[in-house]
Amino acid sequence: MLSAAGLGLPLTLALALTAERYSWRPGMLMAGQLWALALLGLWYALAPAEPNIVWALRLVLLLLAAHLAVAAGPYLAELRGTADTPGFWRYNKTLFLRILTAGLYSGVLFGGCALALLAIDNLFGVELDGRWYGYLFVGLATVFNTWFFLAGVPISFAALEQPTPYPKGLKVFTQFVLLPLVVLYFAILYAYLGRILLTWILPQGWVSVLVLALAVAGIFALLLIHPIREAVENAWISTFARWFYRALFPLLGLLAVAIGTRISEYGITEERYFVLLLAGWLLGMATYFLWRRGQGIIWIPASLGLLALLAAGGPWGAFAVAERSQLGQLREISQQFNLLQNGHLDSAAQRQPNLPFKARQRLSSVFDFFADRDALSTLQPLFVASLTPPDSVRRKPNRLESNWRQNRLFTLTGYDRVSRYVTESSSRESAQRVNFGTERNDDTSEVYDLGNGRYWLNDINVHEYNGGTAAGKVVARIRVAGADSFRLRALRYGQQLLVEQRQGMGRWQPRLSVSPGALADSLAAVHGRSLVDYRVNLTVKDLNLRAASSTLSLQLYLTDLTREQQGDTVRYNYQARALLEVR
Repeated sequence: MLSAAGLGLPLTLALALTAERYSWRPGMLMAGQLWALALLGLWYALAPAEPNIVWALRLVLLLLAAHLAVAAGPYLAELRGTADTPGFWRYNKTLFLRILTAGLYSGVLFGGCALALLAIDNLFGVELDGRWYGYLFVGLATVFNTWFFLAGVPISFAALEQPTPYPKGLKVFTQFVLLPLVVLYFAILYAYLGRILLTWILPQGWVSVLVLALAVAGIFALLLIHPIREAVENAWISTFARWFYRALFPLLGLLAVAIGTRISEYGITEERYFVLLLAGWLLGMATYFLWRRGQGIIWIPASLGLLALLAAGGPWGAFAVAERSQLGQLREISQQFNLLQNGHLDSAAQRQPNLPFKARQRLSSVFDFFADRDALSTLQPLFVASLTPPDSVRRKPNRLESNWRQNRLFTLTGYDRVSRYVTESSSRESAQRVNFGTERNDDTSEVYDLGNGRYWLNDINVHEYNGGTAAGKVVARIRVAGADSFRLRALRYGQQLLVEQRQGMGRWQPRLSVSPGALADSLAAVHGRSLVDYRVNLTVKDLNLRAASSTLSLQLYLTDLTREQQGDTVRYNYQARALLEVR
């Protein structure tokens, strides 16, 4: 729902601004809005129950396309023009400055309100849940920030065509901050290119990031100073623009070699697809602006938005291309090293135990790709054993199901995972370790079913830094017949531990209680209190508490008990083990 709302705001804003700019009839605007609502409904209906990396990347692409539609939509007719109109640049300048101003106001408001909450907490002794800071941030970042931005959206497109003074601050920022950074990136990358030509060593994949950063910074700088490029005193801008686009060509070649090397080794992933797409887009933009002499800046958001939309879906999109490439990688490795038996990869390590290091590295990369995207079903035809998590795994926390997916292909084939970031020599020197332990559910106690209705709670921790002990914090959950039937909850800063049972409609009914706080108070009365921390060693019998009813009994074994008083507030921190018996 939140993702649909996030997409809906820029999409409907782009429609409203475009309709206003071109004076759409009410019926046409209504049809466009219904079309947008239908797309948002489709997005909501197709959203996975558990978000994964594919869903997140697709959302980012659609958000980018929707925001670029706001930037370019009202001026799409300019694509057929031979010269830029001043209104397009001023419109986007207004939006850009409004975004910065909204961010500044929201940030200052958050800092001030957060400080006010902190003052209330410390000066008046009011215990505030730490989540209030998160609520405050989300509220300001969504509601206030959005309203503030929308209040500054241009309301008269005709007024944007009128001459206005160019903001001096933008020129200073561009000339003395952005452009020097662009020159610095050029110097680094051309030095690196020279090193490659001298040593004839293939470029590292990381160079792609720097080339893209250089291109984005350079194009952004040229957009900021676009209106003043024709002024006599700014003749250097046109010269810089020509040489910038020309200087990009060798670096785009460097980028192509770097990303091509990674693709030849590990195939295409979504990230490599995006790098290739951006490289092609930059090549097209550089060629176009050299030909048009810097005219036609609307093509930058319009073309980039279209590419983002196309990459988000379809057989040509990033996700379909990446999946086909990785599946092809797996088939290639399997055939090259005879890993298949009757068309399946089960127990491949028994048939080919000495698989070369590079092949194991590529195989691990493919397995991780499909596991990370929850797409193991795509590989089911290559395995006899099921790649669908069994019900026993599905009933466990999501983290355990994710671990099952991550390891399933390695378990079935018998190969160990090899990171693509390690070398063969370092792999030989590294010790192979595996650690086994019990799975903890959040910060609640480990619970062991001893049979006959007896449950051992191994590690009960009640500490103020865990939060929530003032209002009531769940410190243990006891699952009976696959569901949470009982829970142990700390109340009043740990003063009381309450055993509750789940009833119909999800209600929790109190059944038993013990009071570590009362025990700590009585011990403090006997052994005294001090402003200096000190410890009193007692016997096991002294730190036991028991409560029982006709159907339940709880035996609490405290291993550590602390009473802390500050003013009128008393807090109790302790560690314990417990035995719960259900009759």
